[in-house]
Amino acid sequence: MNDSFQSSELQGVSRTRLTDQTAAALREYILSNNLPPGTRLPSEPKLAAALGVSRNVLRQAVASLEALGMLRVTQGSGTYVADLADTEVFQQIAAWMGTGILNEEDYLEVRAIWERGIYALVMDRARPADLDRLDKIAVAMVETDDPDEAVARHQEFHDALLQVTGNQFLVTTGTILHRFFWEFGYRDALVRKPPVARLLDGHRLIVRLLRSRDPGNIQEMIDLHLSPHLSADDTGHRG
Repeated sequence: MNDSFQSSELQGVSRTRLTDQTAAALREYILSNNLPPGTRLPSEPKLAAALGVSRNVLRQAVASLEALGMLRVTQGSGTYVADLADTEVFQQIAAWMGTGILNEEDYLEVRAIWERGIYALVMDRARPADLDRLDKIAVAMVETDDPDEAVARHQEFHDALLQVTGNQFLVTTGTILHRFFWEFGYRDALVRKPPVARLLDGHRLIVRLLRSRDPGNIQEMIDLHLSPHLSADDTGHRG
């Protein structure tokens, strides 16, 4: 038996590639578990063992995700899921975008286009269990008396919507984009806000409309989120 082989048949995995794979695994762990900002990750030894890599490779992977703004490392405390709004990248973009006046019509038009696409995918791909989870989050959003908790559940609701699409690229970019919508829209004095009570109650109705699987209901879902600023005609094309 000939035990020899061509060098091209078997290629070693470079350290750089192993670090990238480890970073990708950590990123998937955070996204698939929908871990909110502030969540503390398992200890370094436990993570390294679970991933099957050395602690040095893990540190490099964590450092790369920290540079991207996904993780925050606190010396002596641990590694945490970062809040995008606290990252240097977000703050730099926020400063750049904040130099101009936010046009409410432009902002809401982009929101309507974005939400139409998300709702269409969720309506097509959601399993009954996915919709049950969304409804549970929507109920928690309404029942809490803590404004900060309501905001957290609102973020969780939209993160869960993105997860249901099954499109991981959309999950990543969508999480970032939704935070921008929140930072530049709901905190901008020039953009009128829906009444808080209706904004919260509307999410349960959105879930009921998703259960209908009727694409004709998507416009009503958009209106629930964006009106009283927009009418049905406003959320379509401008002509």
